[in-house]
Amino acid sequence: MKSFIKCDLCNAEISEEKCVFAVHRRTPGGEERCFCCERHADEFERKHENESEKTER
Repeated sequence: MKSFIKCDLCNAEISEEKCVFAVHRRTPGGEERCFCCERHADEFERKHENESEKTER
């Protein structure tokens, strides 16, 4: 049975069984997140950084 995870930015389904390198994992704020591509990982990190800066003010 295939197991799927979803991109934390666009909710695209990503198969964990095909290739571990096809999933882009990042840990913004100490929590591991999974993304379908590097661009979505970068975009999520930028948004996360901007939200962190707003809450610190």
